[in-house]
Amino acid sequence: MFSNIEFFIVEAFRSFKRGALMSLVAVGTITVSLVLFGIFLLLVINLGNVVGDVSSRLDVVAYVDKDISLKEAGALQIELAKLQGVTKVRYISNDESWKEFRKDFGAKLDLNEVVRYNPLPHSFMLTVRTPELLSTVADEVVKNDLVVEASYSDKMVAKIKSLVDAVRIGGAALVILISIATLLIVVNTIRLTVLARETDISIMKLVGATNTFVKFPFIIEGIIIGVIGGVSAFLILKLAYDAVAMRLALALPFLPIMTDQGLLLVVYVVMIFGGTALGMLGAYISVSKVLKQKF
Repeated sequence: MFSNIEFFIVEAFRSFKRGALMSLVAVGTITVSLVLFGIFLLLVINLGNVVGDVSSRLDVVAYVDKDISLKEAGALQIELAKLQGVTKVRYISNDESWKEFRKDFGAKLDLNEVVRYNPLPHSFMLTVRTPELLSTVADEVVKNDLVVEASYSDKMVAKIKSLVDAVRIGGAALVILISIATLLIVVNTIRLTVLARETDISIMKLVGATNTFVKFPFIIEGIIIGVIGGVSAFLILKLAYDAVAMRLALALPFLPIMTDQGLLLVVYVVMIFGGTALGMLGAYISVSKVLKQKF
């Protein structure tokens, strides 16, 4: 049993070396296919992360574009709290907003060189009971003479969800097409190897070797091609994603980039297993077809 396994592995590596050029083409194709698949998957995950972050903020922000006293602010806060669907109202002065802004972005930007005064308005943050009430509450808020604008995230969420759906559909179609093309290349690569060893296979068949015995070295060769392609894609995507995520975190600190290492590991593992499956399936289809036609 163990001698057979050793024979299969040795023959697989020998076959890989013999057709090194075609094997490398297959590895490269699998790598490109899996990198594109990984990019699509990470894009969908990050867009979903943005949707979740925006959706979790069931708030309407009312802006007051002029100075108001604490008494006026208190009266307006009470008035806004009476609106249907509003569960909480918080007054945020422009000084408080500026302080928070400087805390979040002051380390990355020299704000004193950008602005000379506090440009932020006073605002009220209204927490709403359900997402469906956001637009209704916003419409009621702007009816107040002191409020110049009311913003909420409902429209943004809808647009991002539409974008996520479009990316999923387009990405899925792209991945399927690339996977089929990759599978065909792997099939043809292994097929050339099988045909090059037609004489060896004939001798093996004459001495009683079964089709299963003949297939195993080629299937292992396909697995080797798939594993190398999967690991290569993993390394490329990990290095690229880490670099891009770090740059985005510095340039756009408010953007909720997905950095969960557990979830990222799942994506990378899926890529490696995907490459292995493509290589193994391509080899099996190829060698089965040749054995059926020739032997």
